[in-house]
Amino acid sequence: MLVDGHPDGYIDWYLHSGSWEILPLRPMPGAGDSRVKAYRRQAREGTLPPVLLWWVSGLDCHLVLDGHARLAAAIAESVEPPLLQLHRTVPRDDLAARVDEAVRLYEGELARFAELRAVHGPAVPDGAATAGPQLVRLLHGLDTAPQPTWAWPLPGGADRWRRIAPR
Repeated sequence: MLVDGHPDGYIDWYLHSGSWEILPLRPMPGAGDSRVKAYRRQAREGTLPPVLLWWVSGLDCHLVLDGHARLAAAIAESVEPPLLQLHRTVPRDDLAARVDEAVRLYEGELARFAELRAVHGPAVPDGAATAGPQLVRLLHGLDTAPQPTWAWPLPGGADRWRRIAPR
């Protein structure tokens, strides 16, 4: 779902679900634009280079960083464009601490299952078989799961922003 109306496009946080909206950072070129015409053949052939998107959690949508003409060509040809999504992951300085915590949880589960096996015998499942897949999912998520996008206020506030980015 492409957000229309540059620069006054409207993102509705209440009516959509799944955050599939895409907000272009500049006006989308028309189907007759020379770049779009050049990409339309590639879109038909399935060789269109990917559109680069950036997930911004504060907007709850994707921004088109690169590939406005490629996206317009795919839309004009009614084909699904190839997409490359960027998103923020766990900062490297936090990752080591989170991995250590995940390993501590895993070791705690192994100890808990060992105690249960000592009391109840072999009827209790193996701790590694139960806690291992959970550890794998947790570690994979730490390395790949999207994290909230950081944002900082602009120096000078809204007045300065309006002066440097007039509508």
